[in-house]
Amino acid sequence: MKIPVRFTVNGANTAWGQNVYLCGNTGELAYWSAAEAVGPLPCPNYPSWTITVDLPAGQTIEFKAIKKDADGKIVWEGGNNHVYTVPTSGNGNVQWTWAN
Repeated sequence: MKIPVRFTVNGANTAWGQNVYLCGNTGELAYWSAAEAVGPLPCPNYPSWTITVDLPAGQTIEFKAIKKDADGKIVWEGGNNHVYTVPTSGNGNVQWTWAN
């Protein structure tokens, strides 16, 4: 069973032409492949970027946000990987602040 999980990264300031993407340690999050990362994330309230991804219920995942520009340059979020356990029912919600 898959659970919709809403990911919101706050404070992800970007340069003109950059977008924010999400990747992590599951197939739904591109197995850490920046080239295949989920996104770009919509940004209705800059600099907060949000996307919903369906993930396996009860699974503990690791993930990070990245910034990509039109030239293919990639900037990985700093710090340790974020860790989240997907709920077994309902919806999930993860919020964090971009780490430099």
